[in-house]
Amino acid sequence: MSRAIAILVLLVSTVSTAVAQETPRIGAINLSYVARSSKVGKSGLAQIEDASRKKAAEIDIKTADLRRQQAALQKTSVSLSARAIADLQRAFDKSRLELERFQQDARDEIAALQTSFDLDFRAKLAPVIEAVSKEKGLHFVFGLEEAAIVWWSPAVDISDEVVKRLDVEKK
Repeated sequence: MSRAIAILVLLVSTVSTAVAQETPRIGAINLSYVARSSKVGKSGLAQIEDASRKKAAEIDIKTADLRRQQAALQKTSVSLSARAIADLQRAFDKSRLELERFQQDARDEIAALQTSFDLDFRAKLAPVIEAVSKEKGLHFVFGLEEAAIVWWSPAVDISDEVVKRLDVEKK
């Protein structure tokens, strides 16, 4: 009877080792493709594109105004006094600086929209990636664009075991 128990223990430990040594299954995801192809991604990207177009149109208007101001300054500089020319030049410089600030603010606003979209999209995407990964029996999912792991099975995390062994070796 004790021999049967020994064989059973050996068999269970062999099966456990075989399960533990299962080859990790790896998946990959193209996040930009998912963003461009999914409804939620298309919607968010469309909002960013719409905001970008509006800002570009505003910048075009302000740039055209600045060019008109510059042309007027060049035409009237012949017939005006030095003080009037200086006043026009200051007004032009102020308008140019306002345009530069507006352009920077527009870039910052679009970047903030992009960051917000990225965070929201990834928050919505994470549970879906996890569910698909579990259904397919995957252990890791790599992002194709950034070659980063975007999901992993906690079962393959060896951190605790490494800490224990490292602590044992230090003694």
